[in-house]
Amino acid sequence: MQDVKKERYRYIGGSDIPIIMGLSHFKTRYDLLLEKAQLKDDDFEGNDFTEYGNAMEYKIRDYVNLVFHMNFQEDKLEHDDIRCHFDGIDKDVKMILEIKTTSQIYQNVNDYGVYLVQLLFYMMNANYEKGMLAIYHRPEDFDENFNEERLQLYTIDLNDYKDLCYEIMEEVEQFRIDLQKLKENPLMTEEDFVENSVVSLAHEVIKLEKQLQAYKELTKKYDDFKAKLKQAMEENDVKKWETPNGTLITLIKDTEDKEINELFFDELKFALENQELHDKYMTSRKVVKKGKKGYVKITLKED
Repeated sequence: MQDVKKERYRYIGGSDIPIIMGLSHFKTRYDLLLEKAQLKDDDFEGNDFTEYGNAMEYKIRDYVNLVFHMNFQEDKLEHDDIRCHFDGIDKDVKMILEIKTTSQIYQNVNDYGVYLVQLLFYMMNANYEKGMLAIYHRPEDFDENFNEERLQLYTIDLNDYKDLCYEIMEEVEQFRIDLQKLKENPLMTEEDFVENSVVSLAHEVIKLEKQLQAYKELTKKYDDFKAKLKQAMEENDVKKWETPNGTLITLIKDTEDKEINELFFDELKFALENQELHDKYMTSRKVVKKGKKGYVKITLKED
């Protein structure tokens, strides 16, 4: 059993790439390092989602072969510390097929980043420029009857993703370096693999985030007590009160809602009654629509 684990941990596979790239929601890069260094076991043995994917894989591959006159066959490639398990490879047209079943459906292939980097990794190692990403919309009841309307197909050209391919190669090489460091020093922590500036700044941000959270809790408590004090002063008809240390507390009573006349320009009415004049003064101009500014999201661990 130990030899089987060593064999499994020896390779960097396609499913490892999203984790190495920090795109996975299920496993961290550090967890993968621990597993590859044999300091932690990967106990995941599959679930309903992976079983469904396995059940649908050959059906999707057969459909693609039939409709597009391809000859995709399941195959493996191993060299050095790399292992590629192809859902489909057509050696005649030099093309790789990657099949995924998911409930998360997008219109743009670039939104499938987790799957895209895996396919690009396979294409680079097979030295093929063409690939196909097959996305099958998994039904809620896990119906295993193939429905072509649930299938999205994207043709991928390696030349369109040169920057991303370079990033994948850089991240894999850095992973190799970090893995060797961890094997030589098993006591290294996750922080040891992060730039010092990032670690120190992160600690300061976390410290401030905790203070901010405490401030929010204090503010809520303050507002609650002020509301109770207001209610008590109203019930006891206390309009003003000065504490022994000179703090003055004054009750500001609620005011009733009231209707007021507010002038505004009714553009719709004006346009309906004065169409030519309205159109005469309508114009367009180029404006810059600012993009959304990125930020660092902090999620504190619950006590």
